[in-house]
Amino acid sequence: MSSSKRFSGAEDELHAIASAAAGLSDFGSSAEYMPGLTQLLNAFDEDGPRFAPGGREFAWNAVVGALVSRLTLVEGLRKHAEVLSQTPRRPLVITGIPRTGTTALHKLLSVDPQFQGLEKWLTVFPQPRPPRDTWTDHVQFQATAAGLEAFFSSAPEMRAAHNIVADEVDECLEILRQGFCSNLWGSSFRVPQYDRWWREQSELPAYRYFAKTISLIGARDREKTWLLKNPGHLMQLPALFEVFPDACVVQTHRDPVEALPSLASVLSMARGISEGEQVDRHEIGRRELDNWARASEAAMAARASLPKKQFLDINQADLHADPLGTMRRIYGHFGFQLTEETMEAMRRRVKQSPERAHGVHKYTEAEFGLAPAAIRERFSRYMTTYGLQ
Repeated sequence: MSSSKRFSGAEDELHAIASAAAGLSDFGSSAEYMPGLTQLLNAFDEDGPRFAPGGREFAWNAVVGALVSRLTLVEGLRKHAEVLSQTPRRPLVITGIPRTGTTALHKLLSVDPQFQGLEKWLTVFPQPRPPRDTWTDHVQFQATAAGLEAFFSSAPEMRAAHNIVADEVDECLEILRQGFCSNLWGSSFRVPQYDRWWREQSELPAYRYFAKTISLIGARDREKTWLLKNPGHLMQLPALFEVFPDACVVQTHRDPVEALPSLASVLSMARGISEGEQVDRHEIGRRELDNWARASEAAMAARASLPKKQFLDINQADLHADPLGTMRRIYGHFGFQLTEETMEAMRRRVKQSPERAHGVHKYTEAEFGLAPAAIRERFSRYMTTYGLQ
């Protein structure tokens, strides 16, 4: 796209490009996603990022990619309409403020064959999960792997902070963003106007879309329990439980003074792809401090009226000190079977520690204007409630 081209009013063009790329034309109900899409496009122009060379194209392609995913999902549901009556039962859901151990816990649990998760490539191209030994033959898998390689080539330091692999489990956020009412857009790009709109919305339509998507992906593995992970579920527990009333939720915890600078560092790396040296690290720090303080308060309020037995709290320090003991707590609390074969697979993963294979993630609070005293003040009730002081 031209560096001078506007996003506002480009809805028809974006839909046409996505349709041409996918060879499909049905995006599903426009009421589910068009309001957010329009808000996002306007925000890109009116108070959006200070794009670096190639940054506008990156943002444009991100929108096209989300629309292509919608096309793929709707076509899959047309071919497999029976999955619409099969809402997944009793999913195991991991959530918590980002950088509190959610990814490590998710990847460790994913070695258990009784669970099925959202492999990255299937969040981008939703379809009934093919046999694993055929994945590399799929053009869509190859496209996802190539896209990740290009992403990490543009931001190589990201691998040490948050690696993503095409054939491993990933966050629910990739699917939820396809409704264009998602934290992912505001964390990926500087769009405060969009953020103001998003914070006033319920993501329930996006969660209903999400339920359809995982029903389609798991159509051939219906007997397996879903293992899901997304920090953003903290903000939307009512929507999560509306769609999955029997969800088993593990909430992870860590001192926000440690978690928030780590998160701001990851997001500044990601934003650098579209904004280059113009990334405002202090703005990222302010946004994430406000965002996750709101999320922690929303989660505490929601949990007060939700069944206590459907939640388990895990401290990141406990997970790191005794990962297998933490697994026993989770399985025992929710009544999942933990076999010796699974325990041995978990021991191997802990020993291999693949999350640390790409170096050390380095950052300081000062880079993002995150004063420890200010963080503690905003999170005081949360920290007291979960013994983080």
